[in-house]
Amino acid sequence: MNTRAPRDKWIIVICGTIVLAAYVGIAAIGNTDIYSLTRVLTGKNLGCNLQGIDLSGIHKPEIGLAGADLEYAVLAGANLRDSNFTGAFMRHANLSGANLQNAVLRNAVLNSTNMTDVDLRGADLRGAYLVDADLTGALVTPGQLDSANTLVGATLPDGSRHE
Repeated sequence: MNTRAPRDKWIIVICGTIVLAAYVGIAAIGNTDIYSLTRVLTGKNLGCNLQGIDLSGIHKPEIGLAGADLEYAVLAGANLRDSNFTGAFMRHANLSGANLQNAVLRNAVLNSTNMTDVDLRGADLRGAYLVDADLTGALVTPGQLDSANTLVGATLPDGSRHE
C-alpha cells in the first residue's frame, strides 16, 4: 500500500487552497467560468489559439470555440449561430455583420470588438465584457445588454455611447 507522507498531504492542501481562492476571487468580480480561472492561474487559455485568423463569411453554425483566443480575429459576415464562445478572448475582433443568433458568449471578452450589424438575437451575453465595443446596428435587446458584465465606452445599437 502506497501512502502519502504528511508533507505531501500539506502540499496538496495548499495547492487546493490556492486554486479555490483564485476561483472565489474571480467569482467575486463576476466572472465564474473555468476558462477565466485557467487563464488567471496559468496565463494560458484552455481553448485553441486563433489570434488574427480570418474566417470572414464562414458558414459554421454550432461551432465550439469556448475558451478560444480569437484576439484580432476576423469573423465578418460569418454564420456562427448556435455556437459556443463561453469565456473566449475576442478582444479587437471583427464580427461585423456576423450571425450569432442563440450563440453563447457568456463571460467572453469582447473589448474593443467591431460588432456592427451583428445579429445577437437570443444570444447569451451574461457576464460578457464589452468595453469600447461597437454595437452600432446590432440586433440585440436591452435585456441582453443588461446581462453583460460591463459596457463602459461601448457604442450601443442606436449609435449612443454607454458611460
